Amino acid sequence: MRRLYHHLFFHFILISIPILSIGSTLDSINRESPLNYLFNKDYGTSKATLEFANFAAQETKKDTSWLKIGGALRLNTIYTHFEGQTFPLGTELRNDWTWDTWRINVDSYSDGLQLSFEYRFYPTFNTHFLKYGWIGYRFNPSTNLQFGITQVPFGLLTYASHSWWFTTPYYVGLEDDHQIGFNFTKEYEGWRFNLAYFLLSEPRGTNELSFGVPASARYSYDVVPVPGNTNIERRQLNLRAAKLLKSGEIGLSLQTHEVYNQQTTHTGRQFAGAVHYENNWGRWNLKTQALYYNFKDVRDDADTPLSFVQMGAYGFGTYDVAAEAAMYTVGISYDIPVSWGPVRNIQVYTDYTYMEKFGEIELNGTTQRFAPTHMLVPGALVSAGKIFCYFDIAQGRNQPWISDIFGGNALGTGRGVNYQEPISSTNPISDKAAWNTRLNINLGYYF
Repeated sequence: MRRLYHHLFFHFILISIPILSIGSTLDSINRESPLNYLFNKDYGTSKATLEFANFAAQETKKDTSWLKIGGALRLNTIYTHFEGQTFPLGTELRNDWTWDTWRINVDSYSDGLQLSFEYRFYPTFNTHFLKYGWIGYRFNPSTNLQFGITQVPFGLLTYASHSWWFTTPYYVGLEDDHQIGFNFTKEYEGWRFNLAYFLLSEPRGTNELSFGVPASARYSYDVVPVPGNTNIERRQLNLRAAKLLKSGEIGLSLQTHEVYNQQTTHTGRQFAGAVHYENNWGRWNLKTQALYYNFKDVRDDADTPLSFVQMGAYGFGTYDVAAEAAMYTVGISYDIPVSWGPVRNIQVYTDYTYMEKFGEIELNGTTQRFAPTHMLVPGALVSAGKIFCYFDIAQGRNQPWISDIFGGNALGTGRGVNYQEPISSTNPISDKAAWNTRLNINLGYYF
């Protein structure tokens, strides 16, 4: 009887294969090899194509169906020179090779209906969360609607940066931000328009509480609640218009949202605006952007107006962010095609941001302005088959991640003369804060 079952099973398979083949040729929907759709992904040779998979958003055909599953495994190592000290390899995990990230991506498309999903795990600090997850509909090649946890249409898209690091706007929630709501995109006569509304910031994931408050377990930097300051972001509106050029775009973005105190129910508001320009000239790419933001009438649980807000992400502790500032960003890259075994391209780049803060603090009878933040990242992205490696020399002054003391007041008042302590009458804002340097190597396999 078992032999009979095996015999019938193999006959069924042999009969089914040609039937499936005939069906695929008769179907008006483009259905190539399922395995080809499932695993064949072009990650390109730049951060914009590598880190923002989101294949469902890129599909413009209506008459097609497919499913793509992928992800990445990434290792990271660093070597630092912070506050005049160099840390040798293997010191407190600071310079070991660590398992930086692994992520899973799922994209699906069927007759205009879209689904895109990415979940990330950071084993080194026991944190995991959803980066984005949305459903959508492609009305036609120029019109698209996404609903769920989607990228906020603000400033340079997809990124204002070329490096594994971001530019400083990311660290205040103004680059590659994701929120819960909808994003409507329309292209018309050489323009691309976005109208988006977000009810809340993205849901928090899971983190190790010894690293930071639960609300900081998220991909995007947001205002998050901490003891004594229970503010959250909600009801955000975004408008973006970009004139499409032959090899780039120039555009304007506007954003506003409430900052709601869950303890007092007081509502403050954030306003932000940006102008941007990006273009390609052969192998060259240029990204430029100027932005301004202002948190108006934001208050803590004691109803005291705040000159800085608390932001957090990645499961780490929150840090101060000046309530009002302007940022100026420029980034340039150059692609070098090569044929060195599996290595096919090297993209060299430099990204720089200057953050001018408009806050002031009175110390010892005199007024001190908040110190500016600088961030400079020269580096290279090496592409070799499905392996991609960032080599970055990240340098920063009053930058919360490029320091021996994470977070703190770097993006708020700026570091004090004693960088390890809060600003006070005995520890004024330093006008000679250290320039810190971090060599960062991130090696990833993308599948």
